[in-house]
Amino acid sequence: MSVHVHLKKLRPGLDSLGFLIDVLMIVLVIVNLALIIFDWAFRVESVQALLQTWVPDFHTFYKEQIHANFFEIDLAFVTVYLTEFVIRWGFAIARRTYHRWFFYPFVHWYDLLGCIPVGSFRWLRILRVVSLMFRLQKMGVVDFRDTYPGRTVIKYYKVLMEEISDRVVINVLEGAQREIRTGGPMMHRIEREVLAPRREQLVDYLAGRVAAATRRSHDQYRDRLGEYLVYLTDEAVQRTAAGRRLAQMPVAGPRAIALLGDTVRDSGTALVDQLVEDISSPANRPRLDALIDDIISASGGGGEQLNEMVKQTLLEILDHVKAQVAVQHWKEDEQF
Repeated sequence: MSVHVHLKKLRPGLDSLGFLIDVLMIVLVIVNLALIIFDWAFRVESVQALLQTWVPDFHTFYKEQIHANFFEIDLAFVTVYLTEFVIRWGFAIARRTYHRWFFYPFVHWYDLLGCIPVGSFRWLRILRVVSLMFRLQKMGVVDFRDTYPGRTVIKYYKVLMEEISDRVVINVLEGAQREIRTGGPMMHRIEREVLAPRREQLVDYLAGRVAAATRRSHDQYRDRLGEYLVYLTDEAVQRTAAGRRLAQMPVAGPRAIALLGDTVRDSGTALVDQLVEDISSPANRPRLDALIDDIISASGGGGEQLNEMVKQTLLEILDHVKAQVAVQHWKEDEQF
């Protein structure tokens, strides 16, 4: 599929001269890289022998005019690159593209290092082509997204960025876990700057949960509690001498025991009802908050146990985050 060029859809204010320079620089870099690749292959004796056999005139010309002066020819390309780099730097300063005037070389480091006419530095010029094409894509001049090369580049760019970012995030999380395990400054900062300011919210949340759980559990098990109290009453009557004598009384004994069971059941249920009502009542909420705050503030072994529980909770949370970060989403996307 061909690349779509939208020369008539340039954004207002787009510098046509800058666009032409970008295109020329792309062509120039591609020619330069092709020349580098060919000269690298030309150094192989078998390639020279092949060229000498099939195109002897070209072999002689290239060997004497190009290969022998390749460094000087490459310097000519470098001169153009540096000139373009300095001009763009000047425009960046004039337009205040970056916060400081000296930021441009750091942002475009690949352009600067690619100008070094030595060995592997030359291959950084590929990044110059990618940068220029991305600039044209961003300006809306060309559209590479619908092309196979464009989709391929975007795909592997996302894979590369995901793998790099995942490794960085996992390393950071592992460092945080080491800090928490050793009780380093990070753990103290979490206690001081994260948990302590939210202490009141934590206490209020726990108190609300206790009140709600108490109310829900009591509503669910209230009838069972009454049955259990009757059962305890019957057990107590059978285990005591007075209870056995009362049970042996004709007519009145069984009725008295049944009345006693009902009394204990009603009294116990009413007592628990009142207790649950007091716990879940908004009027008594400050007392429940104070009780939970005292539990959290417990000193000695209890406080150390709470700190250890918080530490283990944080470590497990970070383990789950690391496991999620380690998931290779680009593989999942390929399955669809």
